[in-house]
Amino acid sequence: MLYHLIIVNYRRMKRAFTLFGFSHFIALSIITALMVFILVKLQTVDPEKLKKRLNPLLAVLILTQVTMWRIIFLFQNDFSLTNDLPFHLCGISQILLIVYLIKPNKKLFNVLYYWIMSGSTLGVIIPDLKLDFPSARYFSMFLPHSLLVFIMLYLLLVQKNKPAKGSVLHAFTALNIYAIFLIPINLVTKGNYLFLVEIPVVDFGPVEWLPEWPWYLLILEIFFIGLYRLLYQPFTTAQQPETYEEQQDSLSPEQRYLE
Repeated sequence: MLYHLIIVNYRRMKRAFTLFGFSHFIALSIITALMVFILVKLQTVDPEKLKKRLNPLLAVLILTQVTMWRIIFLFQNDFSLTNDLPFHLCGISQILLIVYLIKPNKKLFNVLYYWIMSGSTLGVIIPDLKLDFPSARYFSMFLPHSLLVFIMLYLLLVQKNKPAKGSVLHAFTALNIYAIFLIPINLVTKGNYLFLVEIPVVDFGPVEWLPEWPWYLLILEIFFIGLYRLLYQPFTTAQQPETYEEQQDSLSPEQRYLE
């Protein structure tokens, strides 16, 4: 039965995905509705109880997704070192978010907020996806990315976390350091992790207008620093510490211990 579900059905699921097509619209609609419904319900629960009980479950759920999809791809003879290692921005964000949910860290949150709300959100809106519903690739694109966005919204709206002032630069610097780390990995695997080697093939005008390598990397740098600044705007009017160090000073001894 497992063979039939994973292998036989896979051979019948090679219909091409259409950006903003019917299956894309349905996925976005369901994801949005579920996020709103669950987040509204969670806001009626004590945040401290959720932190103790829900956070570990979310960490396990992420870990399950990280491993499950790669096992399925192996069963389907569809696993590739060039694309399926957890080195894309959302892949490394999954691993770091597991760490954060188990042991909260403000510096890590200040990076994950921007990485997830930019990379994972774009991964749902303009996915680099070839196969349509009901392929494993379809579900492996929308479920992990939407789960990351949901958890980040939960940390913001329910757990009341906020990025510190100066976190835009910290997150952008971390992104570039990570890009340098990926250069040898891309060379060894012949991969395109973080899209450092070539532009993703997406049927979306602004992406198609990007120039050839390496010039598109400069444009993406400008785009992401602008996007990070935009993501910080909702917190500019809220009272918060001026710097990360001042944010640390505002924490209780118990909260500092978690750092």
